[in-house]
Parts: sequence; C-alpha cells; structure tokens
Amino acid sequence: MESPNKGKKKVIIIGDSHVRNCATRLRENLNSEYIVSGFAKPGAQMKEISKTVNEELRSLKCNDFVVVRGGANDISKNNTKKH
Repeated sequence: MESPNKGKKKVIIIGDSHVRNCATRLRENLNSEYIVSGFAKPGAQMKEISKTVNEELRSLKCNDFVVVRGGANDISKNNTKKH
C-alpha cells in the first residue's frame, strides 16, 4: 500500500520561541502538496538549533525546505564571540 505522504514536499521550521505557531500558520496557507512541521525551542541558542537542523536534514529530499530562525538568545546572553 502506498503512503499517503508519498510525493509530498516537506517544510520544516526550526528555531527559538520566535517560530512558535509558524508551522501551524504556514500549514493553513499551503495546499495539501506540503507536509509542514515545526520545532520551537524556547530559549535555545544557535548551537542547539543547529543540532536539530543537522538531525532533520537527514530525512529531507532535494525538493524539501528548511526554515531556520535563531540567534536572539545568543545576543541577549552576549555569547556572540564564543566558538
């Protein structure tokens, strides 16, 4: 039996608290050709967000999309120069 999601494009939104509810709103505005997922990590710094991005990239194909938003928590903690 064929998966109902076969051939659909994925959109994954990953970020800090600023991406909360973005996946829901985007899902409401896209057609059924897309599967939209969101990962909001309130308070996360870019290092943590990047880990999630790397994990999720493994499951994507060339027609899929990733939206990443973060950095505000790095600046507010004055960690912009840390490696």
